[in-house]
Amino acid sequence: MLPGTRRPVRSAHAALLVLLLLPLAAGRVAAQAPSAVPPFDTSRVYASEAAFQQAIQPYQAAITANPANARAHYWLGVAYFHAYRLWRAGLAPYAAGYLPRAIASLREAVQRDPAWLSAYLVLHDALFMAERHDEAARVLQTYLDRTRPAARP
Repeated sequence: MLPGTRRPVRSAHAALLVLLLLPLAAGRVAAQAPSAVPPFDTSRVYASEAAFQQAIQPYQAAITANPANARAHYWLGVAYFHAYRLWRAGLAPYAAGYLPRAIASLREAVQRDPAWLSAYLVLHDALFMAERHDEAARVLQTYLDRTRPAARP
């Protein structure tokens, strides 16, 4: 607690947790280095399909080289989903049909790495945007079922 307050200092606990988990995360990143792909830049508006195709080329090449690369499937799905959202905002006229591609890529990422929360969350959002609400709910339930610790007697 801070002097003169009755609330515990949660930020100190969070900082300690980050410091404790950082070596584990660094080890996981190092273990994945051979299949590493750069993150997709969702801050950009890809005004032409040619620019978008150039942006997703690293993910397509990584998938061709290693179809089991969950990260490449994930970032390709994120890219398609981003382009689809830009289309809905009137900024990417070429991306009307990209939502099914996003869902397919994100499903592949989830299949390849069943414990990866980010892939489940983006897949959920894509399914929800496709108005497949029951399926979106099942995706989150599947993640919980796969990652929840076994019950103790």
